Amino acid sequence: MEKLGPRPSRADRRAQLSEPRRAVLDQLVEQDEPLTVTRVAQILGQHPNTVREHLEALTRAGLARRDHLPPAGRGRPASVYTYAPEASFTSPEYAVLARVLVSYLTRTVPDGPVLRDHALEAGRSWGRAIVERDLELAGDRTANGTGGRAPGGGAAAAGGGATPAARVPSARVRRDAVDRLAAMLDRAGFDSGTHHDGAVSTVRLGRCPVLELARERPEVVCNAHLGMAREILSSSGVEPGQVSLAAFVEPGACLLHVGADAGASGLRVGPA
Repeated sequence: MEKLGPRPSRADRRAQLSEPRRAVLDQLVEQDEPLTVTRVAQILGQHPNTVREHLEALTRAGLARRDHLPPAGRGRPASVYTYAPEASFTSPEYAVLARVLVSYLTRTVPDGPVLRDHALEAGRSWGRAIVERDLELAGDRTANGTGGRAPGGGAAAAGGGATPAARVPSARVRRDAVDRLAAMLDRAGFDSGTHHDGAVSTVRLGRCPVLELARERPEVVCNAHLGMAREILSSSGVEPGQVSLAAFVEPGACLLHVGADAGASGLRVGPA
């Protein structure tokens, strides 16, 4: 019988790169937009020829993608580079940290609702840290004249200063927020994809960076992932009660649902 749930996450292919080449790849991921050789060279303070060599090597390794800008006059159109989904940021350190945190929680908090609440809150703290980091990155891009936007597409500014809980996101805002979350989870090694069906969006998580640990203690690991997702989506006005996680429910994936009533706990482990 085929196992339910996601597959193990890919190994960290960055570990096989030299430090200069890893720095180039990190910029593709952090900037999260197509970059020219010149722009990467400016950011890193390196010669364009050196950067071009690294980008081409990353492309050959399947860790970056090369496209071309639309032609503008004579001459060859400029090349732009983006990171590939295979450029996973999953690392052994993440797995070790996850096991330490799970071990600590299970030793200090008794099994049951209290343990699940602690795991959910830990995930929310994780999500808040991600949102704050992305806001800082967006601010740096704006200051440097490279564009970028805050999580939620600037909805807080457009909403006249309303708090996230006071906003009711439109269907488009919700879909955009889910797509951004899925892209972030993909970079973290979850191999995610989205499907939008009316009022409900689903993120299919094809891999898990800490799969064995999630199988052992889903009430901790999966609740932490759920709390993280809820906190990130709440920055776009999505209510936590509209975000649920169905873990180990089908061969090859866990499913994160956004837009439907999450039920009492928001987490379901195993098929219904």
